[in-house]
Amino acid sequence: MFLTKPPVCHPLGSLLREAREERGLSVADASRAARLQAPEVRALEEDRPLDAGIARLQAVTYARLLGLDLIAIRESLPPMPPLLSGKQAYLCKISRPLRPRIRFSMELLAPLAPLGRAAVYLLLIATFLSSWGMMRQLSRVRSIPWITSNNQLPSFPIR
Repeated sequence: MFLTKPPVCHPLGSLLREAREERGLSVADASRAARLQAPEVRALEEDRPLDAGIARLQAVTYARLLGLDLIAIRESLPPMPPLLSGKQAYLCKISRPLRPRIRFSMELLAPLAPLGRAAVYLLLIATFLSSWGMMRQLSRVRSIPWITSNNQLPSFPIR
């Protein structure tokens, strides 16, 4: 590690231009193949990227197209874009969608929370009363015909 030479940082623009010329591509052909715009390719070859946020991505895409070793040119690539702080808007260049006319939020539902609790209590009370009423009705039956029947009709008094 101490005996190895530090990597020599050549300007990325000259590396990209030389690689493109070795492959015999024009700027228009290279930009079309890399799916970049021609001004972006020219800016990369002149070491003045147009957008610092995506300059590294564009440089890697263009270098892959030209067949350059990304490990060898790693030190020459544009710096990584800085991370956004919490105060900055993410993707601030993209237009925001239209706001809905009626904004529905949980704050509107806060007064209804006790009603939901009351509905649960009401459901529990109704279940208890209905099961209590069924048990009361069943306790009045002295015999269940299909269990205690011995096929003698007079054994059951007619009420």
